[in-house]
Amino acid sequence: MRSLILLLAITLSAAVQAYQPKEGVDYYDIKPTPPVGQGDEVQVTEFFMYTCPHCNHLEPELVKWVNKLPPNVKFEHIPAMFGGTANLHGRTFFALQAIGEADRLHEKFFHAIHDQKRRLRTRGDIENFLAQNGVDLDKFREAFDSFAVQTKVNRAAALMRRYGVRSVPVLIIDGRYRVMNTAHIFDTADTLIQRVLEQRQGR
Repeated sequence: MRSLILLLAITLSAAVQAYQPKEGVDYYDIKPTPPVGQGDEVQVTEFFMYTCPHCNHLEPELVKWVNKLPPNVKFEHIPAMFGGTANLHGRTFFALQAIGEADRLHEKFFHAIHDQKRRLRTRGDIENFLAQNGVDLDKFREAFDSFAVQTKVNRAAALMRRYGVRSVPVLIIDGRYRVMNTAHIFDTADTLIQRVLEQRQGR
């Protein structure tokens, strides 16, 4: 296991030597700092909002970056719960995730809002959009109102508070670092993933 972590750290190191991010500029330490984890798995979380133009702009590059991540780096989207429409869209995302439709419709949701200029500000607007994209509305409605989705909504809000998320897009690296500078967001994330693996080696 230790040799695997070291190999992964060396691989990531080769990819990030060209850019060295600065704390307070490219990323922020999350306080209180969680204990150093074990093993070779690193969690990366993106907080996003469908109406955010920066999230929309970042999405194609984010997809490319995620597709290149090593198997030990686990990635998840979490919608930001800033209230109002953001919460409606966040609950929609979790409901679609529950019925296996989130991946298929994630980029389409961005496209509908930013390129097609669809409002999608009410549940009726959203259901019309989903029906046009072949979603079973009965399944969606059941998931939307479910305890399981409410639990995910609550978790999203709690994690936002824990990580100090006040704007999007933002990447959270292993619950330890908050990356917000989109100009270097992926270089910074790669460097911090490497740092997490090195911390686990005690280096």
